[in-house]
Amino acid sequence: MLSNEPDRFGTEQAYISKLNGAKRRCLTCGRLPGPNGFPEQRPEGDWILFCSMGAQPENFGAPCLGGYGSDLYVMRPDGSRVTRLTRKSDPDDGARYDNRADGVPYDNYHPYWSPDGRHIVWTRAEAHPLDEGGQRWEMMLADFVTPRHGKPHLAHVRVVGPAFGVYETQAWAPDGSGFLFTAFGPRRSPFQSSPPGWMNLELYYMRLYGRGASPRHPRVTHLTDNDPTYEEQAVFTPDMRDVIVMTSRGRPGTWYQTIATAAQWLDFDAPDPGSAGTPMFLLDFSDPKFTSDLYMVDVATGAVRRLTSFHHIIPEFSWNASNTRLLWTEAARASDQISPLKRITRVGGFAGITRAQRRIPHRPPAPGLFGRPIDMSRVERVRPRNELPSAAVSPSPPAPSPTARAAGAARQTVPPVTISYVTLLFQELHDLAVLAGGGIDQPPH
Repeated sequence: MLSNEPDRFGTEQAYISKLNGAKRRCLTCGRLPGPNGFPEQRPEGDWILFCSMGAQPENFGAPCLGGYGSDLYVMRPDGSRVTRLTRKSDPDDGARYDNRADGVPYDNYHPYWSPDGRHIVWTRAEAHPLDEGGQRWEMMLADFVTPRHGKPHLAHVRVVGPAFGVYETQAWAPDGSGFLFTAFGPRRSPFQSSPPGWMNLELYYMRLYGRGASPRHPRVTHLTDNDPTYEEQAVFTPDMRDVIVMTSRGRPGTWYQTIATAAQWLDFDAPDPGSAGTPMFLLDFSDPKFTSDLYMVDVATGAVRRLTSFHHIIPEFSWNASNTRLLWTEAARASDQISPLKRITRVGGFAGITRAQRRIPHRPPAPGLFGRPIDMSRVERVRPRNELPSAAVSPSPPAPSPTARAAGAARQTVPPVTISYVTLLFQELHDLAVLAGGGIDQPPH
């Protein structure tokens, strides 16, 4: 089992162990400056993909889980031959950024191997000033090349999810035809005909191969139901007839649900969700009421079934090699914060998944998974801002959470440009509150 856990200095590292935790060994300790994490083994078993923030002397967040400063790396299963994959694909050639330099803060996160190990998909974010377009989120696809002589590298790096709101790439479909992703943005979406609403996080499937789809012309299927709840991680069942998703819908009345519901009902919109969505992620999880559990969505009917009732936060999960059990990590709360000391790894099995249902199909079983072309004409073009709205008041930058401090030790630093993103979000929340008659613009404490 691969995992990321804090070492004795409190810095996140990539580990390998038996499923029961025995024979635990650190793969990145002493090999690469941390924090390091999110390890995932290539299906062939010869390389491990992971993220590191060590190339940036100042960073924020956690490797591959959101923030600023993550790069994609690979290493051999024994921790040797550590190789950086992302540099040319990042702004300023991956140059250092800090309070004294002009580099663009960036992040590469949530990468996943394709089932055949030939491709990697991930989300890239670049934090430009608001007058230069603000934060841009894109979904990336690249070929993983392992030459007989020389280092592994990425080739044919291309954008399959053009800049729109906020993205998070999820796991590939078992048949290798495409991948799941979540996204929120302005009121309208290029991925569905009915408006999901401002900042409403929805789940989609992007098909890249087969029946009229290609990386240049992908097709997208909307999988969730516009319910104004937080929905983030997702995996297909092996037969691709269901999708398991992490969602907050079991705990109504959260701050996020209030905001998303009000925006839906009032037809509220704002022009720059890509930048405003950056601090929105932090505020979602700061709500003491926020919890998440696993639900199953029937691809053909849209029916939703609850699978867990832990009332914690389940940030990451995946199938074991035989597709019979799910492994996930829970984050319990200490007072009103997510505590890394309360992190628990569980192994769960779900009844009703038969041997036949574990068979990977040769083609998508549900006609709906063939998808529709992306309609970028439904999204207003983001225009650079020369200045912030005059009514906006700059709040203090959000303090790093306990999770972030443990992951990055003393180097956790919020890039200055993000303060303008916080100001932008607060202005948009104020506008929504005015439209609603007040009472909903204050983030949780």
